[in-house]
Amino acid sequence: MRAIVRYLWSLAKEALFLAKVWSPRTAHDVDESISEFIAANETRWPTRESRRKGILIEGHLSQYGPNYLLRTAVAARAIHEKTGLDIDVVFNGYSHQWILARKVYRSFGINNWVHLGSYFFVPNFMFFIFSRLRAIGYALKLKSPEDILKIRFDGIKVGDLIYDDVIRDTKRKTIFRIDRDVIKAVAKSLFFYFQYRAFFRKRTYDYFISTHTAYSEYGLLCRVALMHGVKVIETSDIQMSFYDRISNDFLPTYHDGIKNSIQASINSRQAGLDKLCAEAKESLRQRLDSEIGQIDAKKAYCGRVYARAELGQTLGLGHGDKIVFILAHVFSDAPHLSSAMLHADYYQWLASTLNVCAKSTNVHWVVKPHPSSVIYGENGLVEKMTADVKSDNVHICPADLNTKSLSLCADALVTVHGTAGLEYSCLGIPVVLAGRPFYSGFGFTIEPGSIADYERCLLDIHNVGRLSDAQVKTALEVYAIWNQQFDWHNPIITSDVLANVWGSGVPRDLTKAYRLITENIRVTDPRKLKLWEFVQGVVE
Repeated sequence: MRAIVRYLWSLAKEALFLAKVWSPRTAHDVDESISEFIAANETRWPTRESRRKGILIEGHLSQYGPNYLLRTAVAARAIHEKTGLDIDVVFNGYSHQWILARKVYRSFGINNWVHLGSYFFVPNFMFFIFSRLRAIGYALKLKSPEDILKIRFDGIKVGDLIYDDVIRDTKRKTIFRIDRDVIKAVAKSLFFYFQYRAFFRKRTYDYFISTHTAYSEYGLLCRVALMHGVKVIETSDIQMSFYDRISNDFLPTYHDGIKNSIQASINSRQAGLDKLCAEAKESLRQRLDSEIGQIDAKKAYCGRVYARAELGQTLGLGHGDKIVFILAHVFSDAPHLSSAMLHADYYQWLASTLNVCAKSTNVHWVVKPHPSSVIYGENGLVEKMTADVKSDNVHICPADLNTKSLSLCADALVTVHGTAGLEYSCLGIPVVLAGRPFYSGFGFTIEPGSIADYERCLLDIHNVGRLSDAQVKTALEVYAIWNQQFDWHNPIITSDVLANVWGSGVPRDLTKAYRLITENIRVTDPRKLKLWEFVQGVVE
């Protein structure tokens, strides 16, 4: 009933807005900072003639922070200036909800909008009813939370998006049963799917630019676009991916997109392998020495660097036993960022892993929480899970441990998708994977194919030796290509901008974020960004 009331209230506000009787208010300081950005930005984007519609931008996050809007607009202009195709922006909801975003997009010379709430004014009510009825049908077939991952729409896997919706929307660490929240998530996903499918049946595009491939609101838009033959470019603040096909073996996910780019670069390698390895070693040194400004890296590579003997003394480890680090993830941060993982989610993976580790011998397991767990309200959860195991050989790492300590202390690592798995493979340290991150499949990681195989790997990990020289060289090559593709030093979307958008270490402040990005765009041409080079490189 509340959903129907919200729907009718949104319709009423849209009618008042279109009749120019009412308009939503924005804070004066936010409005002023956006005006400053527009004045600095619009001179960089002269009007150009367009041949036809061909580029679609996802605008769903455009008002959450200037980083999201800028990267999609710059990517769209990169395509436009190479192909002459015109640009549309698609927004969820109604026109009265996106006033600020439209103002900013206009400063890029982008002037065409589709508001899905208004565009499907009458059909949305039918989508709403059908989605709830179909959701009940799906729910009746679900026997366990793991069955959510098997859900498909028109043959394409979507259960991973729905599962992550439940975890994010309910702030859970895992799903224990099929309940009302699961049914609501399935219904919401179906509503988006009906909308997006109808949209692409009515309108034709060549390229779609997305801020995310995770969650139903964003990920489904990517998958439906690909199902209709539209090429997808995913832009994040430091990484870009290109997708031109979809199947249940190749989904548009964060890790699969990066891996696809790395594999393509290896297949058409231009730089010599020795040069790539040298670049990787220097970049890795910078990362371990805290010279990279990216937020997660700064948090991971700070604090005290422990030598092996110091760590052993601090944790009371026995001499001679192997030390294996378990690198925990943020439980609620979209666990299904690759096309496959062994466990249903990060929490179930860690709980299962700790229970197996407690049965092992000749190994001390050191559990390291994710450096961003505090941002997600998960501070202390990993510590409690580790303590609850009550095993003499399972330890929580010291709170002040710098991740660089792993190079001196670790005999092996265990992770699902963690970037550290690639970093420390470059140093010869073996890594056991419980998922399919972007650096998997290249022959230098241990990749069990089932939970049973994974558990056997853990119990036998004391027999695993260091990587061979050939494996280390491959890891360095993968690292070098990955590092080249990432925009670690974006001069416009800086770490200070992101900190103010996300509230990382400082209060969330969009006014300050806009003023910082305005200062940056005054002195840096967006056409010099890696994003511009990448997009023009993949566009035909």
